Amino acid sequence: MKPTQSIMSRYKIAQSKNHYENFTVGSLVLGKEMREAIITLYAFARLGDDIADEGNKSKKERSKEILYLKNHLKKIELNQKINDSYFNLLHKLHLKYKFKINNLNRFINAFNEDINHKQYARFNNLLRYCDDAANPAGELILSLVELDNKENVRQSDAICTALALINFAQGVVEDFEKGRIYIPKDEMKKFNLKVQDIQKRNFTSQWVKYKKYWVERNYEILKKGLGLGKKIKGRLGFEIQMVECAALLLLKRLGRNSCNLFITPPKINTSDWIFIFFKVALRSI
Repeated sequence: MKPTQSIMSRYKIAQSKNHYENFTVGSLVLGKEMREAIITLYAFARLGDDIADEGNKSKKERSKEILYLKNHLKKIELNQKINDSYFNLLHKLHLKYKFKINNLNRFINAFNEDINHKQYARFNNLLRYCDDAANPAGELILSLVELDNKENVRQSDAICTALALINFAQGVVEDFEKGRIYIPKDEMKKFNLKVQDIQKRNFTSQWVKYKKYWVERNYEILKKGLGLGKKIKGRLGFEIQMVECAALLLLKRLGRNSCNLFITPPKINTSDWIFIFFKVALRSI
């Protein structure tokens, strides 16, 4: 069975809200054409994540399905005939926007990392993973509007890396249950963090101290990207400003003393998005 067999119905491409996570994916702020393009690209990333996280399949089986995705990206790049409805849609998108296939191949690298690596030794290793797992998303979106210049990409990468790190902080328990820990080994040793604490949901004083360190470092990374939304005109710029505000709000909530990452990690809800929308709208007046 093709890995993409159910993707069209699962994501409904043009109106997907699956895997909503913290941040808007092709929200109604964007026009229909841009929204459909972003969700089609996003579906590729989510499909690969789902394959990598499929615990009922062996590493070999999951790697084979990821290879299927990689081979079809190659067919798109070479403009070859494709017998797969999702990749035909992606091919048409590529012909229209000329985005870099290499950015999707970077996702492939991240999917394989998810299958084969469960914890990184150092934070720099985690940042390299984010460069494949998160940063291509922003670069692809910028390329849709031909604004993927060096400075915009630098800011976009900072935002995307920060968003990924926020997700890791929120998903410590969920990731652990999948057999994955995104906290680097050397930092666990430095802060005397115990894996057993995650398993037992025991948010000790050591974890509180580390959370503060994680949030402060994450904020410094995010700061390098703030302002990108204001630079970009139109609906996409508005959308990026909303994402920036959401990231800042989550970091603020993560930093609260009352925030227990193992029990009640902060999320963004509908009322938050309404507040963020009007906040950005008022800035634009």
